[in-house]
Amino acid sequence: MINKEHTMRSFSGKAPTFVVWVISLILFVVALLAHFGVVRVGAPIATWSWIVGFGLLLVACRVRGL
Repeated sequence: MINKEHTMRSFSGKAPTFVVWVISLILFVVALLAHFGVVRVGAPIATWSWIVGFGLLLVACRVRGL
């Protein structure tokens, strides 16, 4: 039988650095402002900004020091 506590502990991630967090926040804000029409950027830029920002956060939570 697998110990649940040991399994959950082995999947713990690391917090992203402040720089990565700020970059992800800026990308999300760009996507949010474009969605509500506050700024006019191309649709691909608005879409990819939140995708890249979220992906960057996911990778930063798994890679130590990022």
